Amino acid sequence: MHPVPTRHAANRGPVAVVLLVALVIGILAIPVKQRCGAPGLFCATAVDPQGNIHYYYEVEPVGVYLAEIIAGSNVRLFYSSGEDLVKAG
Repeated sequence: MHPVPTRHAANRGPVAVVLLVALVIGILAIPVKQRCGAPGLFCATAVDPQGNIHYYYEVEPVGVYLAEIIAGSNVRLFYSSGEDLVKAG
């Protein structure tokens, strides 16, 4: 009888690398809602006649959010944007 061929560990290496890269890309693509577009920016409007304050926001990937923290400025790459209304206290 012939012995059963075994799989070599070398075959799993490239698959593990591809899975790890896909996982990192997936994590960096998680959406985060960021008020004013970037950390540290101020964008509140004056109180409107209805008693609301308007804030601009962007829903952006975590990777872009981290790049904004490092760069200290707004990176204009986002999934969506809009305006939050907050009742003035």
